[in-house]
Amino acid sequence: MSTEVLRYYVTHIPDYRVVLCNFCETCIPPKSPMRHYEDNHTAKKECPVSMSVRRKIAEYMSRLDLCMPREVARPSEFIPGLKIIKKGFACKFMGCGYCAPLKDSMMTHYYTHQPHVPKNFKGWEETSLQTFFDGQNKK
Repeated sequence: MSTEVLRYYVTHIPDYRVVLCNFCETCIPPKSPMRHYEDNHTAKKECPVSMSVRRKIAEYMSRLDLCMPREVARPSEFIPGLKIIKKGFACKFMGCGYCAPLKDSMMTHYYTHQPHVPKNFKGWEETSLQTFFDGQNKK
């Protein structure tokens, strides 16, 4: 299977050293591409991918210089093809720029700036955001 055919399934984003799943619109962890497909693209899922294609994608990814999820640089602009989370949160603490997809995550983060936050105080704002990875690698 050629790289051209694989482009239907995945997109390599060399600037960030990640591979994007074109079906999920999230990146595939480089150490566990087969796990991504087992969790998201089996015959019973919305966008099934055959085992032979999964193996070709894993082989393709093994030849690329990819970042581990915790090492991926934070982009300054939206990345085409990557899922947009419409209701996320951005920290308003001066110079921070931290974003989180969940309010609880933002509250936990904000306590790193201020140990005591007054009731009903919100040092963050709602925003649209993107995350390269889902699950435990979401950031």
